[in-house]
Amino acid sequence: MKISILKKVNQIFFLLFIFSLSLFSQTHIEPQTIEIKGYPVIVDGDTLIKFYEPLGSFNPEVRANETQARLLALFNKKEVIADSFNIKYQNNFYLIRYKSQVLFSITDYDAKYLNRKSDELAEEYLAIIKDAAFEYSVKYSNSFILKRLGISLGILLLLLLLLFLLRKLFPKVYIFIESLEGKLFKSISIKKIEILTAENLIITFLALAKLLRLFTTLLIIYISIEQIFAALPWTENWRLPALRGFFLTVFLTFFAFTLLKGINSLTVHMLKRIRVWKGSLIRGISIKKVNIVSEERIINSLFVLLKTIRNVINILIVYFYITVVFSLYEFTQNWASTLISYLVDPFISVIKSMVEFLPSLVFIVVIIIVTRYIIKFIRFIFSEIEKGNLEIPRFLPDWSMPTFKIFRFLIIVFAVIIIYPHLPGSSSKAFEGVSVMLGILLSLASASAISNIVSGTVLTYMNAFKLGDRVKIADTVGDIIEKTLLVTRVRTAKNVEITIPNSIILSNHLINFSKSQTENKLILHTTVTIGYDVPWKQVHQLLIDAALNTEGIFKEISPFVLQTSLDDFYVSYELNAYTDSPNRMAFIYSELHENTQDKFNEAGVEIMSPHYGAHRDGNQSAIPSDYLPKDYKVPSFQISQIWESKKEEKKDE
Repeated sequence: MKISILKKVNQIFFLLFIFSLSLFSQTHIEPQTIEIKGYPVIVDGDTLIKFYEPLGSFNPEVRANETQARLLALFNKKEVIADSFNIKYQNNFYLIRYKSQVLFSITDYDAKYLNRKSDELAEEYLAIIKDAAFEYSVKYSNSFILKRLGISLGILLLLLLLLFLLRKLFPKVYIFIESLEGKLFKSISIKKIEILTAENLIITFLALAKLLRLFTTLLIIYISIEQIFAALPWTENWRLPALRGFFLTVFLTFFAFTLLKGINSLTVHMLKRIRVWKGSLIRGISIKKVNIVSEERIINSLFVLLKTIRNVINILIVYFYITVVFSLYEFTQNWASTLISYLVDPFISVIKSMVEFLPSLVFIVVIIIVTRYIIKFIRFIFSEIEKGNLEIPRFLPDWSMPTFKIFRFLIIVFAVIIIYPHLPGSSSKAFEGVSVMLGILLSLASASAISNIVSGTVLTYMNAFKLGDRVKIADTVGDIIEKTLLVTRVRTAKNVEITIPNSIILSNHLINFSKSQTENKLILHTTVTIGYDVPWKQVHQLLIDAALNTEGIFKEISPFVLQTSLDDFYVSYELNAYTDSPNRMAFIYSELHENTQDKFNEAGVEIMSPHYGAHRDGNQSAIPSDYLPKDYKVPSFQISQIWESKKEEKKDE
């Protein structure tokens, strides 16, 4: 039982193996599934037949070459009879023969490859060979050759005649062009300023006429040679790409040379004309009699621009000349296509990128327009707040413009974030790398700037000062003339402008004299020291009178005096007076001190400040002489009294 099962399994595997081999053999011998190159049999430039299949040890190429050699040898004989070609079937082959000479054979594989029957294919090939033999014999007959030689001679004579006519015609054309100077060709002027002279126009048209003569001559020569070659039986099938390329190369060379020379001459002419236009067409640019750009600078810039344009055009002309010349020859056509691709591919890529970028560009333009109008609306709101037409509780008008700038910055940043993904190349690794690098550089380099910006923002909303306030920042005292997010500028009483970074202001104490004056009036104070021999009430009154006589001291609120200390030799009196002009502090202090001196001198009170050492007996008074009585005399020293007192002391002893 087991043996029978094994036999059945072996039979099944054997059948499967045979079936797979049959499938493989069928697919392997199917000629239609294999792409085979056909080798042509060419006679006198015409392809007669092609061989695709080998014959024994002869591959298709060998079959084609041998058949071509036999046909050429046969056709070159003077007498070839078309009816002598025949077909003979022998050994499963169809033999194509001339009389008894075998020219080539046709196999079943040849017919099967072309999906034809062998006998039909043999009849078709026989007809082709007969027609080729007849045409070859007619073409190379003596009468036909003599006829074609006559045609070639006529073409040659016509060529010489045309060249003679061109030689006679074009000098007259040159003379005619020169005679048109002042008639048809006139100088080209703009606002009575000559741009291009008639002589330059004549030279240009003469160059074009000479170029036309060259082109016409080369074209006539090329057409004549091509027709002569086509008329002769030995050369009628010749292709003349090299000759055509040679003539076109000569013409293009002269054309490119003429174009380069013309551009260089035009550039030289324009450079000369620019010098002539100085002071007329070319003038310096001035704003309110301030010369921004001089005429010489404009002329030099135009020189550089013209020379740059000339060089770019010359490079393009040479580039296209080389490309076109390469395209004229078969062995350099690949080079021409490569050169064209170097110039055209980037241009096409740019155009394609621009077309693809149009939807994103529309989106970006819409975002920019919307952002602009939003900023305008916000500017209008904060301008109304600044003017007082719109009030927001606890929002000072001075905060309006700084707040607007912050809002504007945030809106622009938000717009840039939205626009960024739509920029060309934004998703590329290079763009991302550059963005990261710039971000790192900005973060490292702008640490102090960001600190100042944050400090400036904090100072704005602290309402610490405003423009025009008299402040003291550290050791600097002056008026605020400018405040930005980065720095604050202060002008001192000596008219010195000092720029202080906002971070320094925030890290130091700040005194605002103007803000004190606005809320509770600013108190100016100064201290004098007076001896104990002067009544304190008199000193108080003298100081108050001096303050009231000072310009800039607020009169509605009476000044007051504080006795700050009782020292060993004098009493310190501090005068306090209100003012509403903190920006004139230095002048008010100066005038206050002057009035204090006058009042005390008028009252005969000496200011013993800080110390004044003197022997009161026999000493000149410290009061200026203008305030002393007219009969005042300097007392003398009373030494006698001291001497008498010493004598009495001795008697007592």
